[in-house]
Parts: sequence; C-alpha cells; structure tokens
Amino acid sequence: YAPLSDCGSEYQICVELLDEKKKPISTFQPEKVFFQKGKMYPWRQMTHVFMNYGPGVRFIRFTHGGKDTKFQKGQHGIQVTNSSVEICPTE
Repeated sequence: YAPLSDCGSEYQICVELLDEKKKPISTFQPEKVFFQKGKMYPWRQMTHVFMNYGPGVRFIRFTHGGKDTKFQKGQHGIQVTNSSVEICPTE
C-alpha cells in the first residue's frame, strides 16, 4: 500500500478467522497507518501468519482500504495492490 499522492491519508487492514457462526476466533488488526501531507512514501508490504488458533475455522474475513485524512477535501486516498489471503497446511 502507498499514498496515491502526497496528500495526507490513512490505511487500515483487518483479517479475521471466523467460526461456523461467523464469530471471530482470531484477529489481525494493526494500528492505522497515517501518511502526512507533503511527504513522499515508498510502497509498503504487510504480512501476517496466524498460528495456534485452534480448531473450528470455517471462514476468513479480509477488509482493508484507505482514505484521505479528515483535513483533506480531495479524493486521493490509498493505492493497494496484490492483496491476498493464503491458506497453508499446518503440517
């Protein structure tokens, strides 16, 4: 993810492992990332591996995105590319 331009913006991600009733078993949700106006930022990559979460996972909810900070009036936001959730055996 990266800012679309040099305006102020923010990015947030949340990945949840859900049970059969779609209730969270485990959640990955780091703090929002803020980009200040007037600075250039390189692309950043984020990864996370769920471990030892126990039985019962039936669904994965993946939500993420970005927007301008409240001080901006444009529609610049965040660029996000190649987002994915990998399912790997635990053997």
